[in-house]
Amino acid sequence: MRSGTSFFNWTICKKTALRFWPVWAAYFVIWLIILPLNGLMLISVQASSTIRDIGYMEGFACRTVPGTVGLSLTLAVAFGLLSAMAAFSHLYNSRPANFFGALPVRREGLFLTHYLTGLAFLVVPNLAIALLVLVIEAIGGWVSIQGLLFWLAVTCGEGFLFYSMAVFCAMFTGHLLALPVFYGVLNVLAAGLCTLFTAICRAFYYGYSGSGGLIYRAAQAFTPVWRLNASVYSTYRSAEGSGVPSMAPVGEVITEPSFTFQGLNLVGMYAGAAAVLVLASFFLYRARRLESAGDVVSVKPMKPVFKYGVALCSGLAFGMATTVFLNTGEIGLMVGIVVWGVAGYFVAQMLLDKSFRVFKKWKGAVAVAGVFVALFCVVGFDLTGYETRVPNPDDVDSVYFSGMDPAGLGDSGDYVSTITTDQGQIKLLMDLHQAAIGQRGMWRPNGGYDTNGLRYSANLSLEYYLKDGSTLSRSYTIWLDPEEVDQEGSAAWLVQQLYNDRDLYWEVYGFDNMDHFLDEEGWWMEQARYDYYRYNDEGPGVQQYYYGKNAQALYEAVKEDFLAGRIGVRRVDGGWDRNYEREIYFSAVGSEGQGTSLRIFVQDTASSTLAALETLEQG
Repeated sequence: MRSGTSFFNWTICKKTALRFWPVWAAYFVIWLIILPLNGLMLISVQASSTIRDIGYMEGFACRTVPGTVGLSLTLAVAFGLLSAMAAFSHLYNSRPANFFGALPVRREGLFLTHYLTGLAFLVVPNLAIALLVLVIEAIGGWVSIQGLLFWLAVTCGEGFLFYSMAVFCAMFTGHLLALPVFYGVLNVLAAGLCTLFTAICRAFYYGYSGSGGLIYRAAQAFTPVWRLNASVYSTYRSAEGSGVPSMAPVGEVITEPSFTFQGLNLVGMYAGAAAVLVLASFFLYRARRLESAGDVVSVKPMKPVFKYGVALCSGLAFGMATTVFLNTGEIGLMVGIVVWGVAGYFVAQMLLDKSFRVFKKWKGAVAVAGVFVALFCVVGFDLTGYETRVPNPDDVDSVYFSGMDPAGLGDSGDYVSTITTDQGQIKLLMDLHQAAIGQRGMWRPNGGYDTNGLRYSANLSLEYYLKDGSTLSRSYTIWLDPEEVDQEGSAAWLVQQLYNDRDLYWEVYGFDNMDHFLDEEGWWMEQARYDYYRYNDEGPGVQQYYYGKNAQALYEAVKEDFLAGRIGVRRVDGGWDRNYEREIYFSAVGSEGQGTSLRIFVQDTASSTLAALETLEQG
């Protein structure tokens, strides 16, 4: 005896598929051109080639097919939306909505029928394309089941995800044009909020260095396009002599071809999340009112979320954009956020009410403005203590710091990027941090440059690793007054103390790294290139190469000068001749092709280096 409850209606499925055939047909044709027709062309080229084993079909089966997963993502995003718009188009007009509501089919059956029909727009063409590719690979003489299944799994998984996301968005609106907007917002919401949050915090919080790793990873995880695009790919290493580049490391011979697939677990996780969205969509569809057709927001409890969400996002986004274009500063940013937030509130209310007569609902606008003003008070008066927070030295395990380039020499020591556990260096950095806090709001004439174009401000980023496992990060542009370089405790004096730390700059330049590799078996000093150019001379510059023992001798002379404080010397207030460019570039290589390098500016005080250069020139 047949069940009295049907969860799938074949007639509705067939009518929907025939009515919206251009959607799945376009999707099929695109893949047909990209894969099967491409494979047929390669079979033809291979058949007419006079060179055997050129590897056309191996490259197609093992690289082209799995390599199109990047395009799979783009098509899944686009056709997932189009399929949802087609399958659930009856929700956006009162006549078809009432028609389907009057059918002797339960809501469960209607939802599953429309959902599965729309999903078939993507899955069935994928299966057909996979079958065609398999036949073409067999005809061409190279079948790669692994590569084909990887493509099929990723393409179907991503299609399921983005189609389900679009269906979920479809449940919240009764207006067809609102669906792509909601869908687009859902796809970029996490990344957009993270970006806005970072921009706003940088504008209001002095020293803010960016969103933490946890926030960044969360934003990436909740932005599937971003995460999938970065994480799903395949690599194929062919055997030597196959006619296809092996992509093997130098010196390594590949005797058996091999695949590496990345991101399948991630696609599976997102597919699981999509299943949850399908379940949520089912309950929303079952509770949906037919009268909501034509409404921008069809779910009543979501109307306040929509209204205040639009106010929040428009205030932050357009307020920041206005500040960027008009350069209005902090006060202007506050005003812009409030104005655009209130405007966004009224626009959202107009969309909900389908009327321009919404200004009588001014209380919500006042609430939006009040929330923004309260937030401004919190950040403006630093009620959280964020801007003045400096960790207790006893709580600090190590500090990563980077930046510091007001006294650049144009060499490897210009940019510091290192982690230190030295208590003396940590104390200096914390004092410099405190000095930076004291400069909040300080006016910097000429943007931090003197009349000769030399910088007297330093960029400094700090990340404290505390003993309890937490971190504290800050980033500053610090004013350095050259006249205070000898004044103990000043920012210029503190930076100069770091410049004078030869152990620190020995590491920054990379001498430790270079010596480490030169001590390893199979490494040698490949060359030293000496460049000299004086700006006031009309003659050509000098470029000389030294190799082997000569390069090694020059490297030892540079190290001697560095340890004696005659080269790589920096002064906040200048102190070197900038009318010439004279530097040495050292490079070392290993037997397996890897290498390292070091570049250093040669100052007039570098007596050992200059003597070595003179000896090499004469010899």
